[in-house]
Amino acid sequence: MHEREVTVRGEYFLRLERGEDVLSSITDFCKRKGILSGSFRAIGALEHSKIGYYDLSKKAYGNRDYPGAMEVASMTGNIAQVDGQPFVHCHAVLSGIAPGTENQPVGGHVFEAKVAVTLEVHLVAFNENIARTLDGGIGLKLLDL
Repeated sequence: MHEREVTVRGEYFLRLERGEDVLSSITDFCKRKGILSGSFRAIGALEHSKIGYYDLSKKAYGNRDYPGAMEVASMTGNIAQVDGQPFVHCHAVLSGIAPGTENQPVGGHVFEAKVAVTLEVHLVAFNENIARTLDGGIGLKLLDL
């Protein structure tokens, strides 16, 4: 295990509006505020989502598109530096709302998503700058603690 103590610089509530891109909106907010590390959680509804998983044996991501609106049962993520810029790493559990899919969950890594109705984000910014560095054995940029 690797660890690092962090201190809170500030907490923010963000309300993303219908049609906004989730990952770029959070990234742009962090750039404007000079936030290079933090964590967040969110609730709301998404559409045009691409949700996936990492296959370690292939060292590659798989994903699936979910074009329709879905309820966000849970969304969580962190912000760390990649090449000196804030990088948003996000996972979500989404719940179907279309007839026949009501309350059926899907979940995993969020590659892309647009806000379907609203997305309420609670973001905690840290004072410390945490970076991601490539782990060749895993094939991913992991938190450098």
